[in-house]
Amino acid sequence: MKFRYDINALRALAVTAVVLFHYKVDFIPGGFVGVDVFFVISGYLMTSIIMGRLAKDKFSVWDFYDDRAKRIVPGLLGMCFVLLVAGYVVLEPTTYHYLGSTSISALLFFSNFRFWEATSYFDQDSNTKWLLHTWSLSVEWQFYLIYPIILMVLHKFDRTRRFIIPILWAMAVLSVLLCIWSTKLYPASAFYLLPQRAWEMLAGGLVALQFKNGERRYSWALLASGLVFIGLSVAFYDKNMPWPSYSALLPVIGTCLVIAANRADAYVFRNPVIQTIGKWSYSIYLWHWPVAVAALYLDFTTTTPQKIICEILILAAIITSGGLLLALLKRLSSETFVAARRPRLVWGGSALALTLGLAMVITVNDGFANRLPGGQRQFALYTTAANDWHYPGSCDGRDALGNLRPCQLGSPDNRGVLIIGDSFAMQIFHRFAENAKLNPENSITFLTSSGCPPLTGIRMVHDRLNCNGFIDKALQFAEAGQFRRVVLVSLWYDYFIPFNGEVCFVEGDACTGDQDRSNYYKNIDKAFSKLGSRLMELRKRGSEVVIISPTPFGNWNVPVELAKRKFLGLDTADVEFFDRDYFEKFFFPIKSRLISLAASVGGSFIDPADYLCEAHRCPTTDEDGAPLYRDRNHFRATAVLAPRFRYLDDAASVPTRLSAVPAPLQNHP
Repeated sequence: MKFRYDINALRALAVTAVVLFHYKVDFIPGGFVGVDVFFVISGYLMTSIIMGRLAKDKFSVWDFYDDRAKRIVPGLLGMCFVLLVAGYVVLEPTTYHYLGSTSISALLFFSNFRFWEATSYFDQDSNTKWLLHTWSLSVEWQFYLIYPIILMVLHKFDRTRRFIIPILWAMAVLSVLLCIWSTKLYPASAFYLLPQRAWEMLAGGLVALQFKNGERRYSWALLASGLVFIGLSVAFYDKNMPWPSYSALLPVIGTCLVIAANRADAYVFRNPVIQTIGKWSYSIYLWHWPVAVAALYLDFTTTTPQKIICEILILAAIITSGGLLLALLKRLSSETFVAARRPRLVWGGSALALTLGLAMVITVNDGFANRLPGGQRQFALYTTAANDWHYPGSCDGRDALGNLRPCQLGSPDNRGVLIIGDSFAMQIFHRFAENAKLNPENSITFLTSSGCPPLTGIRMVHDRLNCNGFIDKALQFAEAGQFRRVVLVSLWYDYFIPFNGEVCFVEGDACTGDQDRSNYYKNIDKAFSKLGSRLMELRKRGSEVVIISPTPFGNWNVPVELAKRKFLGLDTADVEFFDRDYFEKFFFPIKSRLISLAASVGGSFIDPADYLCEAHRCPTTDEDGAPLYRDRNHFRATAVLAPRFRYLDDAASVPTRLSAVPAPLQNHP
């Protein structure tokens, strides 16, 4: 194919947007759309290559796979190998074990399935996954495996050849409809899986087949419109919105328009800097994310211009070194060796087997936990803590039809207790489940939806977790059930502080997102007032009301941070406690309103910090040094069984048979 300066410039734009987004540059909130731009470019180029060779009767699917492998595998292989070797020195066993297992999935191109099962791409914990960005390479490779076979089969027969374009259109439409539907009900599937992403690559393929625009009609209008579409999505999209959904149409169509404009001769596209970034885009994409994760791992927890510049310089140094090494290898290698497939496959296969073998050994040996004395015990301790979560997934949120999914404990035949909330309500489930075994006469029902505040009068602006409407249905359930007591448990303040634009406030048919500080708190007061009215209805029906504020937490993912510091020989004192004063400072604006809300409806307010903290500190480990938390802000399920959580029994007004009278909190050294 003739080299396209415009497509190479699109690569430069896409990778720049992705890097700046991941490096948390504020004016690039939608930089993640760069991946969608890459998908369109890939679909365009692959379709052009395949159909061009088919037209000349020179297409070989094995040659196609070989070409793609030469393009993708060496860089990916080199990155994984370097990370695995360096990780032996700097990564504690839990993280090193995870790096080993995800390296296997990345090198075998199924990492999108691995991360799909784990969490959302935009979740906070995603920032610590060294190979998260390889999900897009896996999606592309899966597309490369299937797509040429489809085109080859369709092209082989005269009857089907003329329907190639309609068939691709049908596939693209079905894929985009599946994407929009999945984004609402199964957002992780929509983000990570090929069927929901295929339409973006098929869009590029349709441009290659239908909109070549050799005469370059309306080319400047197409080019300007396309760049505006991409620019708008980069500047105004943000990670809180449902993605990809129909919102991805804007950057995808924009990329299609730029390619269809066919203005490769535009002066701006020939800029040497832009062209260099475009040519290096794959290497930049591969290495920028591990550099960003390394910055977090090494406790560069705040983003400053200096740190961004430092990270970019490190990234540039890595890529430049790789480029020099590649140039040296090409100079040392004979042209015959480079062109010969068999030696290349032997050497490449050997390198792949070596790296896969290393990753497997790391995984099987628990991240080489025995690198330090007692490392195996520490690995087991922190792994157990991270997995200590007993809330049934089948009870989270609502089903595909929008119906609530309550979890019932104990007897369903009496007016029991209803607990409504988010994941902070989920974390206390295990205590009541154990209580129900000893007190089967009690009736406790959980209605929860993770990431959803139990507050009426608000909506999530970008409802990725299907929160909108949950609390209204939960309160209707409470009114119909005539429960003896209704308990609200939530993170509460993190939905409103800082003013992150996640919620808007309902006014009639409108929903305002005014971020002005004084107006913002007025809107919050109105929302709490609406909740108060609903709670008063419950009081009139004879239900008692209890409001529980969040359990205290800080900035650390406790098990991971403790494991890392112990491995590196660093001080763990500041991880073993949270600063209660710091926590109270940010929580106070919402806490004061919760106290007033409880008083206004004749209910009770409970602050867990009064039971879980000392005067100014909240411990994160028990007397034996085991973490009490499973992540940054959630207690382990078994930790909630401890005597100091007896306040939960009082909140639900159920007898306590789990433990003796609560012992006073031990003073830690």
